[in-house]
Parts: sequence; C-alpha cells; structure tokens
Amino acid sequence: MIFPENLIIRDVTLRDGLQNEPVFVETDEKLKWLEGLINSGFQRLEVTSFVHPKWVPCLQDADDLAQQLPLLPGVEYDALVPNRRGLERFLQTNIHNAVFFLSASTHHNQANLNKSTNESLEEARELISETNYHGRGTFGGIATAFVCPYAGVVPYSEVERVAERLVAYGVKELGIGDTIGKATPRMVYEYCSRLSEKFPDIPISLHLHDTYGYGLANVLAGIQAGINMFDVAQAGLGGCPYAPGSPGNIQASRVVDFLEQQGIETGLKADTLKKFDGEFPELLKSKEAVK
Repeated sequence: MIFPENLIIRDVTLRDGLQNEPVFVETDEKLKWLEGLINSGFQRLEVTSFVHPKWVPCLQDADDLAQQLPLLPGVEYDALVPNRRGLERFLQTNIHNAVFFLSASTHHNQANLNKSTNESLEEARELISETNYHGRGTFGGIATAFVCPYAGVVPYSEVERVAERLVAYGVKELGIGDTIGKATPRMVYEYCSRLSEKFPDIPISLHLHDTYGYGLANVLAGIQAGINMFDVAQAGLGGCPYAPGSPGNIQASRVVDFLEQQGIETGLKADTLKKFDGEFPELLKSKEAVK
C-alpha cells in the first residue's frame, strides 16, 4: 500500500460548507472563520462562489468578501465561477484560482445548472481560455463523478470524456466529486487510478461526502490511486441543494486525525479543527434561532 509523507488538504467550508445553510453568515464573521482556518494550517481554501445571489443567498457577499481576503505568502484561494458574469466578477478580485464546475451526469447537470453537460462544457471552453489568459489558475470540478442521485452509477467513460474535454480546454487541475457519498472504495480507486494514468501531468483532487460512512475508506482508496489533495469542511458542513441525500463534506478533524494515524503529514492542527467542530455549528444554530 502507498502511504505518502504528506498530503494537501483543501478547506471548502466557506463555499460548499455554507451554500445550503438557511442562514446568512456575515462577511466579518466569515473573515474570522477564515483567519482561524489559516492559523490552523490551511494553505488552500475555497472561499466563495460568484453565482447570482438569488440562487445561493448565503454567498451573496462574494464580492465584498473577495476584496477583504488577506493576501498571505503560501496561501491560495479558490472561487467557483459559474458563467461569464461570474468570471467578470472573479477577475476583479485577487483570488488565485477559478473553479469551473459541472457534472459528469447530464441529469444532475440539468437539475443543477439547467443545461446539459455538453452545453456546460461548451460554455466553459471560452471561460477557461480567458482565465488562463489573465494568468489565473483554472480548476475543472467534476460533480457526480461516481453516482448520480437521478441516474445511478455514472460510467467511468463519461467521467474521462468530461475530464478530457476540460484538459483540452486548458484547466491546470481536476477535481473529482462523490457528490452524494455513494462511491465505494473500489470505485474510487478504479476511477481515480485510471484518471491519474490518463492525465499524469494534471493534479487531481478528490471531493468526498460521508453520507454512508465510506468517507475515510474512500480517502485511503484515493491515496492508493495517487490522489494528493482532498477537500474537507469543518464539522462536516455542506451539501448540494440539487443532490438529495448529500448531507455534508467529509469532516476536517476526522480526516486529519485519520491521516496522522497513518503517519501522513498535513500541516494542520488537529486540536484546533476539533474545536471548530463545536464552534461553527453552534454559530449557525444561534443565527437560525434569531432568524
């Protein structure tokens, strides 16, 4: 088995963790969360989405938040860019990487983005090219890369087809998502090892949910397949509003503790992350109580 010396852990709490919450966390509070996350050791963080506020009210402050992000050596920020207007907003910020997000399952893509996967790919082509032209990082996020809530198991060939198009269009990284947590370790290993072999020069990350308790086993399967970056959220917050049965992302403190038990370094402070497990949900509860 493969046990690397270290791995990159990317925090997605401020975007994916909050996007489906019924309350709004103010910009100042988000910046406090961000400060705590950076102080705990995170160097890669997904901080917001430039989606229309009507669709994701919790991220309505994307522009204000982006202008106040602390620019620190070694710290990179990612933001989801859904369309041309989103790209225009993104390019007015200092955020490092644009995440272009679509689904391997066209059924989920239709529910999530109101267009087919092929239509989303065509739209992404020009946006990726323009982002590269401006010297920003480009990240192709593939949701429902294993199982779709509407159509069941997604064939590997479809995931590879989408990845191939994104790489051809110029993305510098790929992110593979188990959107509803139904992927098995065997499936994760097979899909990710084939993608790693197909795209040896493209960093590939894994975005997992823990709906059925497979989260940590899937982390280990991803490591064996050559994945070296994993997404986490504090307290397991998050979930896609267009993916029934997707309660949250894999929990940061559990992942870090699991990796440390295998002698794998993450550069993160496990004790601090365990404290966040109580603090972040309590803040959300208090806001909901006074809503």
